[in-house]
Amino acid sequence: MKQWIKAASLGLVILSSSMYANAAEAAQKIGYVSTGQAMSELAARYNVQEKLQKEFSGRVAALRAIEGKMKAKIDKMKRDGELMTPKQRTDIQRELAALDSDYKLKAKALAEDQRRRGMEEEQKLVKKIRTAIDTVAKKNGYNVVLDAQAVLFANKSDDLSSKVIAAVK
Repeated sequence: MKQWIKAASLGLVILSSSMYANAAEAAQKIGYVSTGQAMSELAARYNVQEKLQKEFSGRVAALRAIEGKMKAKIDKMKRDGELMTPKQRTDIQRELAALDSDYKLKAKALAEDQRRRGMEEEQKLVKKIRTAIDTVAKKNGYNVVLDAQAVLFANKSDDLSSKVIAAVK
């Protein structure tokens, strides 16, 4: 008889805990946001790519000028190489080596600066998106908001992407 009472009480405990779990699940409101879509739309809205291109246009032009000088020197070597004295040929080769070294150094610095600035702009957008997600979630009563990539299935009505994009200022 004692075992039967223990089993019955254990069954009641399990049943009541599962009822509480179901009640807690029902109280949760979960939404999702496609952050990749939001990032691309907002980057286009704020013309991030164009802004970065303008910022680095002078340095890109300087690199192209170095390329032009190198091409002119190479063309001169091909055209007049046989007529040049060994000293002239050596001088042009040294100039080409110096230009090549300068080009590589400036190109590496430019690439690093472009990468760094791109990350800064991306972080600004991420901060704006997170603020908008918080605002939209609180306004619409969502307890949890997930990234759409982490969601295998969800109702379209829980997609907050368009609301988040609209909320970004």
